[in-house]
Amino acid sequence: MTTNQAKKTRPYWHLDAKWITGILLLLLLNLSFFIYFLMQLTAPAQGITLLSTILASSFSFESGGLDAAGDIEIMRQKIAESPGGEWQPIPGLQIVVREQDIAGKTPREARLWFFSLLAEPLYYQGEQGLASLMTDPEMKNSLQGGVGPLGVISAQTHGNLVKFFAVSALASLLFLGLLIYFSYRFGRLGSPGCVIFMAAIPSLLLLLLARGWLAQMASNPPSLSEPSVLTRYAELAADVVPVILQTATRLYLSLLGLGVLLMLVAFIGSIFVREKKALPESA
Repeated sequence: MTTNQAKKTRPYWHLDAKWITGILLLLLLNLSFFIYFLMQLTAPAQGITLLSTILASSFSFESGGLDAAGDIEIMRQKIAESPGGEWQPIPGLQIVVREQDIAGKTPREARLWFFSLLAEPLYYQGEQGLASLMTDPEMKNSLQGGVGPLGVISAQTHGNLVKFFAVSALASLLFLGLLIYFSYRFGRLGSPGCVIFMAAIPSLLLLLLARGWLAQMASNPPSLSEPSVLTRYAELAADVVPVILQTATRLYLSLLGLGVLLMLVAFIGSIFVREKKALPESA
């Protein structure tokens, strides 16, 4: 005697629920990915690098940019003329440069190293960190109004972003679980993959536009013969944006690859099951 087990039908409302949870998950993932990107950008190593680049670019604008050798050559000359083999580039600031500190470094590398000595206390302690390096009372008074937008890139900001990411990630996991539950068979892999893929694509397109802008800036750099606010900010963006793009590209390419992998596994799995069912049953 043979018995045929009745096939369990899928509730009709699961399809509508899958679309709703998928859309909500897409919004949550975009938020979570963006917070995660900011979290990576403000992490100690990356945050200090970003602050160093901003400071170096801002202070080097009048000298011709990060790659200009003039100031660095003056620094090397001053160190060579000093009896102690060291020099204090900024009077009132307790930062001393020795020959071994900048030996073998390009002008850009030397500038980034120097301003990292300012960026590190600024990152961890804010204006108080900078004030601790200053011996000139007037320089300390200039910090009473704060450090402006530079204060956003800090250890405190990173800590807050970690908390926000934890909340958004938990919410995303909840809706991811609902999407998997409302999906069917290999759609439980394909649906999350599709949502992750769709969340990564817009950001990657923006990154491509930013890279195109950087390429245009490199081929037609702003004229520094007549410094202006526009050229100053254009030069700052050209120095800082690559640091941001490197972090963002690494993140969103990984997400894109994960989405494609999940959809590919779901597609291959569904074909395999379909072909297996099409085979004639052996007697």
